[in-house]
Amino acid sequence: MYSTSPCIVALIESSLAEAGPQLAYTARFLQQACGEPVQFMHAETVAGAPAQWRVVVQYQVEHLGQAALAAAVGLIAATERGEAPDVPSAVRALRALAESMQLSPAALAVVREAESLGMPVQRVSEHGGLLRLGWGARQWRYLDVAGDDNRLLSATLLRERQLMRSVLIEAQLPVPKEDFRNPQRQPGERLRVQVLDGVAQHDDAQVRNLCERAAVALGLAHAQVDLLPRRRGHAVDAVLAAVAPSGEQRMLVQQLRAAPQQGRIPVIGITGTNGKTTTTLMIAHAVRLAGYRTGCASTQGVVVDGVHFDEGDCTGYWSHRSVLASPRTEFAVLETARGGLLKRGLAYDRCSVGVMLNVSDDHLGLDGVDTVEQLARVKSLVVQAAAVAVLNADDGHCVAARARLAADTRVVYFSMKADSPVLQTHLAQGGDAVWLDNDVIMLSQRQVRQRLMPATHIPATCGGLARYNIANSMAATAALMACGFTVAQISAGLSSFESDAATNPLRSNVFELGAMHIVLDYAHNAAAYAALATLARGLAQGQGQSKATGQAPGRVLAVVTSPGDRRDEDLTRTGATCAAHFDELFVYESQSRSRKHGEAAELIGAGARAVGGAVVRMYGGDAEAVQAAYLACQPGDVLVFACGTEVATLIEAIRAVDAPAAEKLARQASPAA
Repeated sequence: MYSTSPCIVALIESSLAEAGPQLAYTARFLQQACGEPVQFMHAETVAGAPAQWRVVVQYQVEHLGQAALAAAVGLIAATERGEAPDVPSAVRALRALAESMQLSPAALAVVREAESLGMPVQRVSEHGGLLRLGWGARQWRYLDVAGDDNRLLSATLLRERQLMRSVLIEAQLPVPKEDFRNPQRQPGERLRVQVLDGVAQHDDAQVRNLCERAAVALGLAHAQVDLLPRRRGHAVDAVLAAVAPSGEQRMLVQQLRAAPQQGRIPVIGITGTNGKTTTTLMIAHAVRLAGYRTGCASTQGVVVDGVHFDEGDCTGYWSHRSVLASPRTEFAVLETARGGLLKRGLAYDRCSVGVMLNVSDDHLGLDGVDTVEQLARVKSLVVQAAAVAVLNADDGHCVAARARLAADTRVVYFSMKADSPVLQTHLAQGGDAVWLDNDVIMLSQRQVRQRLMPATHIPATCGGLARYNIANSMAATAALMACGFTVAQISAGLSSFESDAATNPLRSNVFELGAMHIVLDYAHNAAAYAALATLARGLAQGQGQSKATGQAPGRVLAVVTSPGDRRDEDLTRTGATCAAHFDELFVYESQSRSRKHGEAAELIGAGARAVGGAVVRMYGGDAEAVQAAYLACQPGDVLVFACGTEVATLIEAIRAVDAPAAEKLARQASPAA
């Protein structure tokens, strides 16, 4: 939002008239007094809260930046109390901290050399001098006291326990808590597991996962991994191995100079308001099918070369960093959400391809982002960092993002409309693009036009009814095309990608229960509900086209919600959109967050009632809303359930009123199905 340099953003409250600017200046001054070349600072009042300030200060060493900000807060607070601030003491303490975290002259020389050659450089931990040059399978590690070792410093890390722990933590592996400067190993019996040729010799799946990942992170094919039991699972306490002598580390600088780009792997970043997860998984599936060891981070977790590193929402900096840090990653596909961008920015300096799917009014009023234009600017960071930007020609905010791109960034547009003026102008100028023509996906690269495949042949489009997944498929096609994949490889990936409850839960999962359908989705904003309604209405109308039965088109009953941290106007707009697209609404309260329980649902209901048309019913929770909607369904109807938790929420709600139907849902949701 504020700077291309790493910054700390703090929210403060003070009675001093200029507390924000004073704090920003003081935090910067304290870092400069330690020799840090930081310049950027910014302070602004928080809308609606005149005593609050949002303060932004650049840093180079994060621990020092945090300490400087905390010290500055103490100095300003002393002034607020009428006391004399002790600036010299603050500077002395910070200088001691800065000195303890300085890189050696030899390490600084390597950093400068690598950066001058365009290779990404990252400190694995600020508590030590361990550096990573490059990413994934092409990375080198550097430590100036390493001596003879391989490019991943396997032997050195086995000797240097705290540096080894830093690598394991970066790989999202649990380790026992220890003080970096004064490590004390925790007492307790260890579980000792052997890893041979990368495979752990133990029956427990979680134990195998931890041990094999630990060995990979340290560049070891054979190892002994000691695990310390915890209340939940295990922590990696130690790794032992014999490492063959290697002279690779001595060749580091020569290798950098010979081929500086060898340190980079292909990276695709995907952002947007809706469709990110599905597009990310589509791309990762096609890349994996083409033979690459693929690292993927999404709301479904982190997976590297088929191994699960983490579960849940992994769309931010640390998850992305774990993918880029893994020595097994040959190709990275990274879903990038608004929250992750605002918290820590990007985990990479630049990527091969950036994809911007769409931008609509969601998450506004949070983290200093109050308008759709500001939200678009945040999301455009992904394409601004890309060598090739994939943009939605049908979305004005995506088209406008082109003006923020570097002059040498190549643009690939995708569009649902063959006659799109933006698309046609781009093609006339010799640009690359992907578009839909009579439900066939077409592409043009270097002014050569080719037919990819009918959209109906992509399972995720539900026979072409899920129009948004046609758009997501075209975005995936554009990204893969920009990375050099062939038409055959792209087509093979899209045609074999399944978006069901097992592989892509809560993303347009369609269940069949006799003559009715249930559509389960993560929709939580107006744009997502409108798109989901197209699929649901198509299913309902399709069921009514049988001439044999003469059955009329079914109804669409929707169980809807939205998180309580959305603005009042966003919640009422969601309700109005749902009323315009669905026949009956069952509105329930899900995540109230900062609101009173039931308030968010009431705003959605009020928006729906203001538009009229749909029957609106209100419920306090998801289970009773689902049950009421299910019992109201008739043959041919479609039940839409917008759920932000898990597939089991639907199954268990139905089980209470129709156990056989719940069993059918469970079978359809299982991986075996």
